[in-house]
Order: sequence, then C-alpha cells, then structure tokens
Amino acid sequence: MSKHRLLSDLSAIEQQLTQLTKGPNLFSVDQPRPAVWSPAVDIYETPASFVLTAEVPGVASSDIDIKVVDNNLILRGERRWERDVNGETVHRLENAYGKFERSFTLSETIDAESISAQLQRGVLRVELPKREQAGRQIQIKTE
Repeated sequence: MSKHRLLSDLSAIEQQLTQLTKGPNLFSVDQPRPAVWSPAVDIYETPASFVLTAEVPGVASSDIDIKVVDNNLILRGERRWERDVNGETVHRLENAYGKFERSFTLSETIDAESISAQLQRGVLRVELPKREQAGRQIQIKTE
C-alpha cells in the first residue's frame, strides 16, 4: 500500500471519528489540509505493447506533459481549480487540485521512439510499443 493511500485512509478515519463526536452538521467545513493528488495508473501488456492508463478527470491535454528521460517515462500535469468563488462559500472540497508527476522505468523491450498517447473522457492512454526482436527463431526441419 502506498504512503499516499495510507495517509488518505487515516484522514478518512479521522473525519469519521470527528463527525461521530460532533454529530452531523451539513454546514461544517473541514479544516483545510494540503491536497496531494496523483492520478491512479493501470499498466497492462498486450502481445505488441505495454499500455499505461491514467485517470486524469478535468485535466486538459494541454496541461499534460509526457517525456522519456534517461529510460524513464515521466508523466506530469496539473488539475486546475477553475471556479471563481467571489461571494460564495465552499462547504466541502473533496477533489484535489494542483500539479502531479509520476515516473516509470522503461523496460529494455520498449521502443521509446514509438510511444503514443491519447486522452479520452478523462483517461490518458499511453501506448508503449515493444521493440522488434533482434533475431528470429529458425526452425529445424526433420526428415
């Protein structure tokens, strides 16, 4: 379990205990905590490539940067708070905003020059094609 997930779970337990002692109040605002956000990522393999998907709801493609540096795939971006709250009071803000960065070490089998990405319905899909094998298998015929 990641450190971020553990801290998030502990924070949720703390909120539940606080709510039990105070009782329900629809207009209470939790004390602000620093929001840490990192998109959830799935990685799977197909016969031709590895595929990385990242959940980035509300993030425009112009706010995402993908690079390969020193055999690492670096995924950076930012989910921006775009709401003007003049004259409004925010009672609850559970979504996290801000910059994020994820880094993944690339396997030697990945063709870094052919990596492609697309963003659709809040899911970033990065395709990491496998390199062509250097040699081919030679079958031995028998009589």
